Amino acid sequence: MTKSRRVILSYPPASSVWHLPAGIAQLAAVLQEQGHEVIQRYGHILGLEHLLLSHDQERVSKALSTVRDPKSDVQSLYQARMTFEDVSLAIPNNDKKFVVERNNVVFVSGYYDGTVESALEAVSNRENHLWFDYFRDVELPAAEDFSPEVYGISISDERQLIQGLILASMVKDALPECLVIIGGNFWSRVVTDESAPKLAPLLNFCDAIVYSEGFQPLSEIVDTLNVANAPGTMWRDRNGNVQLNQLPTVFTLFETLPTPIYDGGATQWASDAVYPLYTMSNCIHKCEFCAISCGSDSFLGKPRVMTPERIVEHMITLGGHWFDFTDELMPVQRQIRIGAELRRRCYEAVWQAYLTITDDLLDPKVCQQLYEAGCRCVQLGLETLTPTTLDQASKRWNHPENYGRILRNLKEAGIQNHVFLIAGIPGERQTDTLRWLPFLEEYGDAITTIKSGRYRLARRSPDETVMRLSNESEIERWLLKQPEKSRESRRQHVELLHETIRMLPDELPLHLNREFEYVGTDRSIRKDVEALRDVLEQACRENPYYRATSTIPWWINRRRFTWQELGEMNGLFPQEDPAPHLGRALNRIGGIVRHELGREITLSSYHDALEFARTL
Repeated sequence: MTKSRRVILSYPPASSVWHLPAGIAQLAAVLQEQGHEVIQRYGHILGLEHLLLSHDQERVSKALSTVRDPKSDVQSLYQARMTFEDVSLAIPNNDKKFVVERNNVVFVSGYYDGTVESALEAVSNRENHLWFDYFRDVELPAAEDFSPEVYGISISDERQLIQGLILASMVKDALPECLVIIGGNFWSRVVTDESAPKLAPLLNFCDAIVYSEGFQPLSEIVDTLNVANAPGTMWRDRNGNVQLNQLPTVFTLFETLPTPIYDGGATQWASDAVYPLYTMSNCIHKCEFCAISCGSDSFLGKPRVMTPERIVEHMITLGGHWFDFTDELMPVQRQIRIGAELRRRCYEAVWQAYLTITDDLLDPKVCQQLYEAGCRCVQLGLETLTPTTLDQASKRWNHPENYGRILRNLKEAGIQNHVFLIAGIPGERQTDTLRWLPFLEEYGDAITTIKSGRYRLARRSPDETVMRLSNESEIERWLLKQPEKSRESRRQHVELLHETIRMLPDELPLHLNREFEYVGTDRSIRKDVEALRDVLEQACRENPYYRATSTIPWWINRRRFTWQELGEMNGLFPQEDPAPHLGRALNRIGGIVRHELGREITLSSYHDALEFARTL
């Protein structure tokens, strides 16, 4: 019988305080099922609250009570939002940016630049870090009281990296006999055979870095208090040599995972608990630009899927009635089956999920079935209005001519939506991106929230993989590994990428995206893309729900309100400031139009850009 161990699993700041961390909650359940004693620490909530309260106890306490009170009216919620923003902006720091605004906690450490050297410098100067006092005064005493044998720190993205390393170093100094393990989805993107030697100095602050799913590595480490045999783990042997243990050869089955445990010492910024559930290991699709699920041991392979019956068991065990499916995709029929199982079990629950905008949603009855099942919000990757670009990105099920009708069908069924747009996809004309402006005006009443971003060459995405193919023979060998039916289209995509972008030397191993430049033109396409991104941001702010959704962040809070209520509330709030750099972006667009279309235009306002876009 395995000896019971004491384990702390920590999720450090900064991250969304409106969400609970599904990863460590699931890991905690697995370890507890094996007989270990586990404490979770939701530092992304605890740390931010500690920081804000230390600078304005009275105002922040009131604001925190407001966002957690189901009886709070929208005006009170607006005042709470402004309190968080004002207090965060007033906190002295040397970082690139720190602010709690709208739907995000924005933090970029002054030491973060993607290099290992800057990360090491950050730890050397940890006493000056924004969250140092919180770690010293809250997290270390909690660790010393519990005296864990293993202390795990989950880092999901770049916002958490520096403070995750600082926390690891502080725990290691305070508890030298404790195994400090760093993991999280961040590492699955950056740890490779090639990068491991560059990342080796980070092992000065921890005993191992887990770069795979955590279930098997953490179980092995906690059971044996030894990192040498843990799969998917980077560690250093007694001679100082970096060892990179291979990924598990047998994957963890999602069907048999225990119900997650959400007891991290803090509640999310919402009036009720909204529990995240991760029920499928990775997406069934392989969009060329996407690496979201690369932390899965079966990334780009067949997903491991939890049955609807098992999902409903987890819902009932948690005792919640609002859920957030964090799977990269929750297909329509899967959601309908979950709804049917809930009805069979006489249990009420609703949720939000990621969904592809497929043509079955053209049938209003299908959208109504989704609603009746329990779906109340979907997140949709629209990406672009250009069909050829979607073909190149392997999103052939997206049909832009049907976007508007589908969005209206979802709204009429009562389902909120969040849409994603991308500017700067290689091979796409920049002026094509402007066509979003009239689309977003025409269908804005059927879009709850919008997220626009520029194209990124994400590490481990299919795009990044083919950009690493440096010659024709490598490309041919890669193509032979692809399904024959898609070989020609993939060849065209590889050729397009190599003709339009150039991947730069990998000098920033702690960036989640590879640095690249656009080629084939004398213009700075990157600056063009940034200008288009700024104009799309203004289009987001023109949305008829924007002021309301900025005050009531995420579906986790908006679930209490109907489309009509959100529209009515929008008029209660003051006009938001224009998007940053809008004037400069409008000037830049004039150059884009001249370069691509040979037309002379002058844009003095967003309205001018909108009117011009109608002509495209």
